[in-house]
Amino acid sequence: MARLLVLRSAPYHRSSLSAVATAITSSRSASFPRLARRHLPSPLRAVESSSGATKQEEAPLAAGEAQEPLPAAPAFVVEELGWGTQLAVKLKMLVAPPWKRVRKGSVLTMTLRGEISDQLKTRFSSGLSLPQICENFEKAAYDPRISGIYLHIEPLSCGWGKAEEIRRHIVDFKKSGKFVVGYMPVGGEKEYYLASACAELYAPPSAYVALYGLTIQQTFLRGVLEKVGVQPEIQRIGRYKSAGDQLGRKSMSNEVKEMLGALLDNIYGNWLDTVSSTHGKKKEEIEEFVNSGVYQVERLKKEGWITDLLYDDQVMTMLKERVGQNDKKSLRMVDYR
Repeated sequence: MARLLVLRSAPYHRSSLSAVATAITSSRSASFPRLARRHLPSPLRAVESSSGATKQEEAPLAAGEAQEPLPAAPAFVVEELGWGTQLAVKLKMLVAPPWKRVRKGSVLTMTLRGEISDQLKTRFSSGLSLPQICENFEKAAYDPRISGIYLHIEPLSCGWGKAEEIRRHIVDFKKSGKFVVGYMPVGGEKEYYLASACAELYAPPSAYVALYGLTIQQTFLRGVLEKVGVQPEIQRIGRYKSAGDQLGRKSMSNEVKEMLGALLDNIYGNWLDTVSSTHGKKKEEIEEFVNSGVYQVERLKKEGWITDLLYDDQVMTMLKERVGQNDKKSLRMVDYR
């Protein structure tokens, strides 16, 4: 019988599980593309060691004292440009070739769908990468030719970290005073998490919004390997190390269920906090509404989760009036590509 050897890495300490899950799901102080900031789990105090060297250790919290959350850093700060920079921007716009000129009162359009890559994409690639999306928000905030952003949000397969990064850029873009309008024909928790940051959110009457909760799935190959005569040999070091479970087990272990449960609880808790603060409601009210079963998009409009039920062409007609475009041509849109 053939054998498959899988080596396990160093053990993962159980006590740090909750801290890691919280850092993954609710960290907001790392701004892309700037350098990530280091998180300190609690206040530190200096301690004199026996060798005379000074080291730092965590200061214990007083009884009943809750640890304060770290302040959220903005993705970018919108500041007024100096006269020299403004002059340089205007000169660059004047000398731009005709096919690259953008008229004043234009609307930046972006479509978020599928897997959003970390690497820059070329002009001929489909979709936008995370650096391009974030850069577009920053450029549109300063570009005097751009009146606002029209954001199409479609089913996403990227992680929650990327969704959080894009959402912070949407929130900071609104500080420029320009509008950001979202359009979501299909979506779930992740898509609505992004869309809720928009000042206005529209959906077609036929929209499908599935707010059913969060799930995690895993695939196990032990049964397949047994059928082909392969016996995996796995060195298991630590109960919470699960890299070899896909080959050595047919189902999740209790430890893996505990880890994934903690991760889901943190993600869902952050989702509830964000949505409740956006709508000005309590977390219990948001959770009760989701648990009641949202099967009709009309309920989302009635409860104020979306602005109105409009088709894409109706939203663009509305935006034409907002930017003062009175001709019979289509909405002036740019994509910065």
